[in-house]
Amino acid sequence: MKQLSVTQKKWLKSIHLIAAGVWITTGLIMFLVQFMNDDIKTGDQLHLMNQIIHFIDMKILVPSAILCLLTGWMYSQFTKWGYFKHPWLIFKWIITVLIIVLGTIYSGPWIEKLVLISGEIGLDSLHDTDYQWYEKSQNVMGVGMTGTLIVSIFISIFKPGKSKKKTS
Repeated sequence: MKQLSVTQKKWLKSIHLIAAGVWITTGLIMFLVQFMNDDIKTGDQLHLMNQIIHFIDMKILVPSAILCLLTGWMYSQFTKWGYFKHPWLIFKWIITVLIIVLGTIYSGPWIEKLVLISGEIGLDSLHDTDYQWYEKSQNVMGVGMTGTLIVSIFISIFKPGKSKKKTS
């Protein structure tokens, strides 16, 4: 397989790190926006907050997650690292794919439900058991995913289990 040049690797790594940073940052922002609930006085404000979270999720977080996956694939395909040569790399692949799948199956649809419920019943959503369940579940899932991504960054840096070559 053709290997990337040093300059190409630097560009790819830069894009990968930016995508990972945007992915983590948007996850944190989506969680932190929830703390605005205390300042919300109308159903329109609640609905708008949920629409903003949905927009951030679909237009920023999802594309950055996909870009991170694609650049990770390219890095594995066209460098010496490969896909499964190291335990830390296997962990990163599992985490990346798992978070994207869980986000697609659960998190994204839960956010859509929050938008739908708040659009239908406004401020009463805050007392609606379905809304409360989706909001709590989304917050727990979001914190779990974002926390795991942060752990993944540390694993990328420290590369646990990577053999150290002896220098003479």
